[in-house]
Amino acid sequence: MVWAFLNLSGRLPLSILRRWSRGPTRVDSRCMAQRAVRLWSRWSLRRKSACVWTRRAMDMRRVFNLSMWHSNRGRIYMIWNWRRFYRLFGVRARRIDLTNTSCWFKRLCCGGLDIFKGEEKTVNVICVMLDSLRADHVGAYGDRARTPNMDRIARESLVFSKAYSGSFPTLPCRRDLFTGRWGHPFNTWDKMEQNLPTMAERFRREGYTTGLIFDTPMFMTQGNFLDRGFGSISWIRGQGGEPWISDALEEIKWPASEDKVKSGVIRYLANQRGRLFESDYLGPRVFTEAMHWLERNYVKDGFFLWIDSWDPHEPWDPPQYYVDMYDPGYEGDELIYPCYGFSNYMTDEELNHVRALYAAEVTMTDRWLGMLWDTMGVLGLKENTVFLLMADHGHYFGDHGLQGKPWGDWGQLYDPMVHIPFMVYHPDEAMAGKQVDSLVQPVDVFPTLCGLAGLDVPDGVQGESFADVLLGKTVQHREFAISGRNLNDSWGTVPATITDGTWTLVYWPNKDLKYKGPKPIRTERYDCRNMPERRMDELFYMPEDSGQENNVIVEHPEEARRLHRALLELIEDTETDPEIAKTYQPAPGDQYQ
Repeated sequence: MVWAFLNLSGRLPLSILRRWSRGPTRVDSRCMAQRAVRLWSRWSLRRKSACVWTRRAMDMRRVFNLSMWHSNRGRIYMIWNWRRFYRLFGVRARRIDLTNTSCWFKRLCCGGLDIFKGEEKTVNVICVMLDSLRADHVGAYGDRARTPNMDRIARESLVFSKAYSGSFPTLPCRRDLFTGRWGHPFNTWDKMEQNLPTMAERFRREGYTTGLIFDTPMFMTQGNFLDRGFGSISWIRGQGGEPWISDALEEIKWPASEDKVKSGVIRYLANQRGRLFESDYLGPRVFTEAMHWLERNYVKDGFFLWIDSWDPHEPWDPPQYYVDMYDPGYEGDELIYPCYGFSNYMTDEELNHVRALYAAEVTMTDRWLGMLWDTMGVLGLKENTVFLLMADHGHYFGDHGLQGKPWGDWGQLYDPMVHIPFMVYHPDEAMAGKQVDSLVQPVDVFPTLCGLAGLDVPDGVQGESFADVLLGKTVQHREFAISGRNLNDSWGTVPATITDGTWTLVYWPNKDLKYKGPKPIRTERYDCRNMPERRMDELFYMPEDSGQENNVIVEHPEEARRLHRALLELIEDTETDPEIAKTYQPAPGDQYQ
């Protein structure tokens, strides 16, 4: 077999190969190298040529380490290193199509073994979720923050300019992602059903090495079963108001007035006591752990890694040198975890500083994301890895007079909340550096990644694969994107947002409910145009009104009804409870009749 393998190169004399093959029955690599040296040294070759061939023969030990031939992994290692054999003898290295069943090398070396079953698993998958990242704070979408590394990733990826959140907010979005099924409008902020197959389970069942690295506190603290299917789990503790370290809470100083920041900020600051360097912050620790995971697992035959970073979600307390990039010299209260609601409880200086804190957190996150991207390059993973970068939703910073996320029974899902950054790197690079207007949503991720990895999509998945868009075969995907939250959620009613990329409808279900939340403080700075007790449907023409300031539902009722029909079709397709479904039946704009 050794003779047959070496003769394929056509570079060594046939007589030498025949003599070589008459060695001991159990030939090892050391013996092969020594015999090569002896044979070549007997010939009257120039000293320089003899030295060259001696070095090449010794290098062959790395290629033909026959002691590895007795394991499947060893065979695979040798097969991939055959290219080095070609380089030794001055032949241009080339790739072998291992997926081709007629491949001569496969027939020669595998001996009928089934070690090549499922070659599609060589496609690795890395997903990075950045919680609460607004699209306009990424360079590919806007310029409100400095994100040089995300911009670098965007230049090598396909950027989806019209990606929208689906089920809102954090946990419902993860349910969409992990199951490929819609949570809105019937699933509340609740545990993920155990009978639904998850994306990690699907990959693991096919032999993938699966890993989850996160600091998002509700992944584990509320028993949500989001860890199902992951073979390894790394939980970076202490994020948000997680009850991790409880000692010395009374010693923590409030960063701002207690009526302006959430009470969970005290426990968060207690959890972060002892930080000395930027690498001690939670976001950097998440990406550091991810880099370590890749260094341990990059040689695996297919892996699926999910990285869930709570940053740039609040609290926003990056190192001061990041804050000074955006708001140097500020001396007021540090609203690192501001209350949700109407933004007019803050002064203009405080609101501007809150925006600076967020932008600083984004820039810090970007730096460590760039380190992860560089690690992928060093490990050679860009040749066979699909990389997805996305967010679950955005955040309000005075937009439409609102601060935070819709909480309780107030707040519409405007573009700053539901328009998310979404970019995908594919080794094919057919669409690298391009931007498409295709509508995509989190529910589409499951079937897409399965398709790219060559896996069958489980029954019951409701998302639509955008693999053809990613590979440049089409630009058409969804006709509508729908974002919303369950009507009976404990957070209260939040309107659904339906868009086709040109027209956007903000639709209030169950309009007979009365607003029970706190009343906003009326000031000259806040014009009260979006008082939630009005519960008015709104329609926006996005090409001329990207800020969604001009409601044209009276002038274009037919467009509102068209978008509303798309919502009703989703409700029907997801077999929503009739009691919930009927609250979405009233026609949009009927308050104006």
